[in-house]
Amino acid sequence: AIRRISVALENPCHFSPDRRHRYSLVHRWNPLFGERLILWIGLNPSTADEAKLDPTLTRIRTFSQREGFDGFWMANLFGLRTPYPKAMMADPDPVGAGNDASLLEAAGRCEKIVAAWGASGVYQERAEAVVRLFAGRKLWCLGTTQDGHPRHPLYLAGGQKLVRWKPRAAPAPAAPPAQ
Repeated sequence: AIRRISVALENPCHFSPDRRHRYSLVHRWNPLFGERLILWIGLNPSTADEAKLDPTLTRIRTFSQREGFDGFWMANLFGLRTPYPKAMMADPDPVGAGNDASLLEAAGRCEKIVAAWGASGVYQERAEAVVRLFAGRKLWCLGTTQDGHPRHPLYLAGGQKLVRWKPRAAPAPAAPPAQ
């Protein structure tokens, strides 16, 4: 008979007091060895928490291990926990009060920053705001969409390589009308 061994996950998370927003989740495959972490920035958190990874984070774990890291730090453009982007966009506070501070903390502790939010980062111009937080830092992605947005890891082949990502410049503000 085959005996299955269950290993409990321990993913330190930073939530808002009401747990509506998750600002970070750190996952290490061997917490006793190594502190090399890679930061992934998605659109918004789904159902993952201290005890379980969701399908996106399971995929990110695979990419992170392949890149030689000891763990990953998951953060997001928006902190609201929902598996439904439309519900996130309908919420009056999709970012959450602690999100930017958490992003900056993560960037200070991780060796590499990977943009992985897909095309919906344009909502509330949030992707642009987060890119400005990391001015001067190298950003990476798993390829881009036709419009130049960093691709979401769940829908990519396992062999997809990390590449440098250079965000497109935001369009210049319109000139004031001539008087």
